[in-house]
Amino acid sequence: MMLRDLLEWGGHSVTAQRSGEDALAALEDGTQPDLIISDLTMPGTDGLALLQQVRQEPAWAHIPFIMMSANLSDARLDEAANLGLDGLLPKPFDLETLERVLGGDHFSP
Repeated sequence: MMLRDLLEWGGHSVTAQRSGEDALAALEDGTQPDLIISDLTMPGTDGLALLQQVRQEPAWAHIPFIMMSANLSDARLDEAANLGLDGLLPKPFDLETLERVLGGDHFSP
């Protein structure tokens, strides 16, 4: 919720999904996000499985993908990097870290 609020405050339109399955369903229904930010650890389809499926589908493979995790030593992050992960957002994070990971000043009101 905090991440959604920060992105909206920065002027971005945000579509939040509750799970990896919901995110995949939204993509299959035609949602074309400019960026996907996912938690690594989720029940069901975790962030790594979501990234794998996004990268395998030609219509989605170009979408930048950022992973959030509180456990930066999780081996799944190495797998994610090999799949073409575009960024890693360590939890907890502050606004400065979020700006750095997203690549610039995206949050000026």
